Amino acid sequence: MDADRTLLLIPTAGERRGLLSHLDKTQLRSQSWQIELCGFGLVAAAASTMHWLHQHQPDRVVLAGIAGSLHPDAAVGSASWFNDVVCDGIGVGEGASFQSASQLGWPQIAADNQNQSQAVTDRLSLCVPSRQTSSDDRSPHPNARRTLLSVCAASADPAMAQRRRDMLTPTIESQIHAEDMEAFGVALACQLHQTPCMVVRGISNQAGDRDHANWQIDPALAAAAKRICEAFKLT
Repeated sequence: MDADRTLLLIPTAGERRGLLSHLDKTQLRSQSWQIELCGFGLVAAAASTMHWLHQHQPDRVVLAGIAGSLHPDAAVGSASWFNDVVCDGIGVGEGASFQSASQLGWPQIAADNQNQSQAVTDRLSLCVPSRQTSSDDRSPHPNARRTLLSVCAASADPAMAQRRRDMLTPTIESQIHAEDMEAFGVALACQLHQTPCMVVRGISNQAGDRDHANWQIDPALAAAAKRICEAFKLT
């Protein structure tokens, strides 16, 4: 895959430091990659992404960082590209009584607003690279569609993580595999800017596990870097 004019977005300085320790920065620059921070959380990520899109005018955006697992196939220390992203937290209520904007019949952006031919709902499709399967993929279903859940606040405990697992009817074709806090905002900004968006996340922990002693951040970022290298022939 041609990697010209690729904007690599990373949420935090710590993730950037860890990810770039596993990537050849000289090679990235030679292939016209721009690397920027998009910030932490849905709002910061959406606003920052729009800023960087206008500044760099890339052909594509790649969002990379860590995420929490919500599915057995998303093993801690592995990484995956995601096919779509669902937004959680925009709507009415909370916990078991939460109703999303789509469930209420409210598009986040109506059709024909912001030059949208279709309404923006709680789900956005993502692009995936043609070379996306790693030789060390530990998933028993490496070709299954993977859905990322973007949340306003990370799961505080296993019960909260379980509620999020149950948000979609489980099928092998589309299951929620992990939660993050930026992908929906980045993807929405890219859609408004008509720029393809790809998301790769390294799985650093089980969603709901707040004990950082159990987290594997560096292996997760190393796995994400490997995915990027394979997809864009950076090895």
